[in-house]
Amino acid sequence: MYVPSIRSRMALLHLQMNQHSKLDIVDEKYQRTIIYGIICLITGEMYVGSTVRTLKERIAGHIRDRDCSAWQILQRGNYKAYEIQRWSCNTLREKLTLEGGWQRAYKASFGDFLVNKCIEGTFQNDSPEAKREYKKQWYVEHKEEVAVYDKQYHQEHREAKREYDKEHKKKPWTCEWCNKTMTTGARYNHKKICKNKPSE
Repeated sequence: MYVPSIRSRMALLHLQMNQHSKLDIVDEKYQRTIIYGIICLITGEMYVGSTVRTLKERIAGHIRDRDCSAWQILQRGNYKAYEIQRWSCNTLREKLTLEGGWQRAYKASFGDFLVNKCIEGTFQNDSPEAKREYKKQWYVEHKEEVAVYDKQYHQEHREAKREYDKEHKKKPWTCEWCNKTMTTGARYNHKKICKNKPSE
């Protein structure tokens, strides 16, 4: 197993501290913060991000960066990019907290349809209490906006989601307790009656 040297660990710690200190530097560019979404019109998958550039410029950046989780949507070529919210932030921390709040809201509403690999807005050097407070504060400030957007999205994509769910339920699934294979749609009832289900 690779064990980093003391010098490497100190360099990493220094980098993390510098990144942490940059979070609270006030910069005018963050006043142009845009929270945006990208939705695949084939599968219904979604990506949520933030930028201080124009949406067109940010999408072009995603297309060049194939390591980003947005690439799996963009590569199909049938997608829609849209603004979710414009907000005047002061620091990188505020920008990332805003972005993470929308990502968590999408995750709560749409589950695995959100393809983001990580959720922004929690910071390595912050205490657990501070992280919880950021999340709580964001939801309080944006509760009404999230509710309105959530309702609108469900109305616009009701049929597409219904079709996707139908296809998803037909996919094969194997029980981890008895190794019996069935459709994904049947797994919920099976888990209740599986004879090999471990006792709680």
